Amino acid sequence: MKTIHCLLLLSCCHYLSAQTDAEAKSLAIIRENIAAFSTNLVAGNYDAVVAAYTEDAKIFPNNQEILRGSEAIRNYWTPAPDKKTRTSYHRITSEEIKILGNEAYDWGYYEGKTLSLDGKETPWKGKYVIVWKEITPGVWKIYLDIWNRVPGG
Repeated sequence: MKTIHCLLLLSCCHYLSAQTDAEAKSLAIIRENIAAFSTNLVAGNYDAVVAAYTEDAKIFPNNQEILRGSEAIRNYWTPAPDKKTRTSYHRITSEEIKILGNEAYDWGYYEGKTLSLDGKETPWKGKYVIVWKEITPGVWKIYLDIWNRVPGG
């Protein structure tokens, strides 16, 4: 009987270890995606920003209706040709990322700066919640993205 319990315990430990390794890989990918989002936004690589989202993604910008799908998301993130400002700094700081199968939730804070043509930078900050989907093994994209500013942001 002791042998069976020992084998069951070893099997459980191996299974939990495998889950932990897979979760760690997923967390690393999501963190890389978060950093890439900020880098691409600052660089003005709006195609890459849009590609960070699933095709059926929804975004919930502050004081706006829910925007649905790639085209609406592209229109939101791509500045108008006559826009006189650009994002000069952007950083997302996750407080928690929790993997739940092929979905994950991520919440925390963001901060950034907007640069105007006259060289003036205006800082801003806020809070966010993102729901991620693993669309194929190892490929995590944003499915739901909601954010709003905090006081002083």
